[in-house]
Amino acid sequence: MSAKVRARRTAQPRWAVALADKAQHRLCRRYARLVARGKPTTKVIGAIARELVGFLWAALYLREHAAA
Repeated sequence: MSAKVRARRTAQPRWAVALADKAQHRLCRRYARLVARGKPTTKVIGAIARELVGFLWAALYLREHAAA
């Protein structure tokens, strides 16, 4: 991870950084597995995008409930 990214992350809430790390790890691993299985890249990207939406929903949900 670059120094710029590390600097940006220090200003973020810990739960957001943890969720981002979890998403990055899961989505990269899933992409690699699906491509290795021979799935078409366009379908793989669509599947990853759907999962990313789930992580975004979780981030918004956690942000809303963390403030309450």
